[in-house]
Amino acid sequence: MPQKINSAVQQDVWEQASWVWTALFFLGIVLGLIFASQSEAWSGSTRWLAIGLSALLGVWHLASLFVVRRIGHYRASVSFALLYIGGLTLIWFALIRIDPAFYITQLGLWSQIFNALPIAWAIVFAFLLFGINLYQQSYAIGVALDWPIAVLWFGITVIGAFFGLWIHSIISQSMERKQLIRELEETRVELAQSEREAGRLQERERLAREIHDTLAQGFTSIVMNLEAAEQALPTDLDTLRHHLDMARRTARLSLEQAREVVQDLRPDLLTQQTLPEAIIRAAARWSRETGVEATAVTTGIVFPLHPEIEVTLLRAVQEALANVRKHANARTVQITLSYMGDVVMLDVQDDGVGLSGAAPSPLTGGFGLTAMRERVTQLGGALDIESELDEGTTIAISIPVAAPSKHTRPVSGSQRTDL
Repeated sequence: MPQKINSAVQQDVWEQASWVWTALFFLGIVLGLIFASQSEAWSGSTRWLAIGLSALLGVWHLASLFVVRRIGHYRASVSFALLYIGGLTLIWFALIRIDPAFYITQLGLWSQIFNALPIAWAIVFAFLLFGINLYQQSYAIGVALDWPIAVLWFGITVIGAFFGLWIHSIISQSMERKQLIRELEETRVELAQSEREAGRLQERERLAREIHDTLAQGFTSIVMNLEAAEQALPTDLDTLRHHLDMARRTARLSLEQAREVVQDLRPDLLTQQTLPEAIIRAAARWSRETGVEATAVTTGIVFPLHPEIEVTLLRAVQEALANVRKHANARTVQITLSYMGDVVMLDVQDDGVGLSGAAPSPLTGGFGLTAMRERVTQLGGALDIESELDEGTTIAISIPVAAPSKHTRPVSGSQRTDL
């Protein structure tokens, strides 16, 4: 089941304090009404018109908040933001035409301009307010322009624009950071899903290798022993009993191996003995079943390896012997396990027909070779195959290992076993 992305990214301070801008906006409206009510002109229709326009200003703002909850932010729709700020400006202009006391309503209007509009449009409206202020204080009331006051208003507008630009840059960086966090969160979820999928694929490959290296080989051995037993019928009872006994033993071993695959345990051959001893036992069993002479040799100072390396090498021996049995038509097999300090090497050599003369087999491109290579490659090792017609085949595996320290106690020395 896909993991849900946490969309509730923590809000920034400026977002958490959005109520402050609304409070400041309504404070400007209330202060304008209070100051206007002190005017001598505050009476009759003028009073109700001012109250109605002030209420309209508040409703216009609240309606914009309702829309913003649906679109995310004013800047998500520049046309809507322009409509919103344009409406506020027109209503405010009507108010200051009624009474100059409503100049103070700009207190909230400025914050809304820089909060809602892109910075370029915000600066345009800032200077538009500057122009409205100059017009209302001079030409609108029939007096000459007071240049010192005009310069003062211009300076205030410039300072306000720079302050708004600074706030806008902080907000922009904050929004970019939130977007980056959101993308990182999405990437993290995708990576987690990829890792889970890779884990599933790796587990499938592991089970496929284990089944091929254990159960498939066991079934092959059982089938070959039963076919040999069938050929011994009805005259050669000793041979019949021998192959039936070997089939029975292989079936029991395969059952144990199946349980180990399910429980993800190490092979039975490695639970109570060293890797060289496990290889000797595996080769001995194979030799008894096939009648082909096998020689197992261990060179160097034997020391414990990582369990995964030991399992890989043992499975490689079993796979190589299984292919010799099925395809090589060999008379002898030589298995050499070499401990060389920081590298362990395994060679399985037969004197059979070679890959060029053998029937199609896993070693010529089937799952056997693929599984063996994957095991070795995952451990940083290499697998090479040398084969010539009628001169046999050699499978060579090398895997880097941690060199034993001088305090490591050797398991055993060089040994050779002829089977």
